[in-house]
This record gives sequence, structure tokens and C-alpha cells, in this order.
Amino acid sequence: MTIQHELRPGVVAADRMMAGIAGIGVYLPQRRVDPWETLAPAGGLDPEKPGLKQYLGCWSVPLANEWDSPSSMALAAARDALREAGIAPVEVDVVISNNITSDYLDWQMSGYIADALGADATTFDIYAGCNSTGLAHQAALDILAADSSVNTVLVALAEHLGGGTFPQFIGDGACAWVLQRGCSQLVTQAWLNINDATPRLGVLRDGGVAHPFTATTSFDGEWQDNVEFSVEDYRRKLKPIFVDMCASPFLELCELSGQDPTSFDQLFIVHQQRGFNAKIVQRLGLPASITPLDCIEDMGHISGFDVMIDLKRSIAEGRIRRGNKLALLVFGLGELFCFSLVY
Repeated sequence: MTIQHELRPGVVAADRMMAGIAGIGVYLPQRRVDPWETLAPAGGLDPEKPGLKQYLGCWSVPLANEWDSPSSMALAAARDALREAGIAPVEVDVVISNNITSDYLDWQMSGYIADALGADATTFDIYAGCNSTGLAHQAALDILAADSSVNTVLVALAEHLGGGTFPQFIGDGACAWVLQRGCSQLVTQAWLNINDATPRLGVLRDGGVAHPFTATTSFDGEWQDNVEFSVEDYRRKLKPIFVDMCASPFLELCELSGQDPTSFDQLFIVHQQRGFNAKIVQRLGLPASITPLDCIEDMGHISGFDVMIDLKRSIAEGRIRRGNKLALLVFGLGELFCFSLVY
């Protein structure tokens, strides 16, 4: 099936700007659950189905405690990132956050983080889900390229959707990273954003595009609690094309930037099921060892920033070395991103 998309590539010229990731911070709640005992039954998953456990490949998921709000988790991750980067809050020029699972309905998490850190920074939020990682990283690079007075951008994202079971086990947590002008590590060389037309799988019963708000509209719980998700549409319309769709940003980035797909040392893919991520790698014609599938085992899927958590973990464990060529593959809500970096 041909996938129609709008292509918007971006290439960072080394002679125009060098901006690297100076530090990555992570906050994962200490509370851990066995998804097969606590989440699978509620999601109607049969642990006895042959091969299902191995295909999902997840054995532990972090879930938020009562005191873990999106903002508190993002703030903890931001402090960790600044500490790793050796950067004081007063040096931060811009803070970017997401707000799809905000503490309150009208809440700018980036403003809260800047205030809590003591940073006199420009702040803005991106209303997005897993795609917020790609949007925020691309926005940070664009800002640094466009405004020479900006030297340091802090991206601090959090998700509080834990407990979901389709099509993967979903946990809670936060990740932050610091992009700094002149930093020579984890420098983004090129990036690409694809907007794909995807099947409509979830519809708000009231208050959404299909059923707009009226004077009498009301619903209980969070927005995600009121979405009617069609498993049948997922299986019939999206699943057959999803592997090719998710692999396409990496292949198109390589073609547009003149890079050989086999020249990459590590590929980080937003967590889905272990078996699905393996299919993406297979579709790319790359060895399974190029992506850390084992990271899914003790984390499940949190958000698009799964890739940043895996990147930090791979550096700490010595899986990648300075000079290695890396790729980040992020997708969500119909948007797909790929970034190539050099460590």
C-alpha cells in the first residue's frame, strides 16, 4: 500500500551551527508492576496465548505514585539533565515542555519548570503525545539555528498515561535533555518529519472533532478515559501498513542526506512491542543488534522520549562510543520523525 505523506526535511549544516545534547535526565517512578499480573487482565490480554509474552517482551512497567504528577516528574528529570550537563538554571534560555497529560486543564508546564528552577527563560508547551519528542527536539534545533542569542534549550517532557495495555504496556515517567550551542557530543546532523494520513482509530464520544462541544457537553475523567478506540480498525486498517510507515522516515532521511543506512552504529526506536520493533529493524535490512530491544523489558512504553532514555542508558552501559553514528526514530499521532546524530 502506498503511503501518501507531506515531506518536510531539515538538515543542520555543520559550518552554520553545532548544537549537541549536553545532558539527559530521567525520572521513572519507583513503583514497579508486573504487567502480566496487573495490566494484561484489564486489557483482555491472554497471557497463555502462544508467543504473546515473547512478542510484547515486557516484564516490568513503572507506574506513578500518588505524589508523581507530570510536572513533578518533568522537573526532576530537568534537574537531572542540568546536573549531568553541568549547566546552571540561569544559563537556560528556552524551556520546552508538553501538556497532553497536564496537572490541570489550563497549565503551562514549561513555565512552572522555569520558575521552579529559577531560570529566566522563554517557555512554551507543545500539545502532543509521543510525537512531542520529535516536535520539541526539532523546535529546539530550529530556535538555536534561527536566533544566535539563544545558547541553551531545555526540553522537559512527561507522560502520565500508565496502565494502558494496547498495543503495548504503557508506563509513567519523564525525560529531559539540554541542547547547547557549541556542544560537540550528540550533535544532530540531519532530521526529517513526515505527516502521514492514518486511519481514525479513536473518537471522543463527546467534545471532540467528530462530536464537537455543545453547551450541554460533559464527561467524567481525563480525555483519554473517554476515547472510544477501535481495535478492529487498528487490526484491519493500520496494522498491515504500520511497519513500512514507521520504517520510512529512516530510509527517506538517509536518501535525502546521502547517508548509507548500514553506516549507523545504533538505532533507537520508540518502544512498541519487542516483536514489532524487531520487524522495523528487519524491514530496514539491519541486524537486530543495532537497536536495544532489551530496554523494553523493564520499561514498556512511556512516550516518544523512550529513545532518549535508551540513549542515556546505552551511554552509561558503554554500548556506544564517541564518534558513533546514531539515529532516533520517533512516531505518534500520525507524525513520524527521524534524527541522525554523532556521539
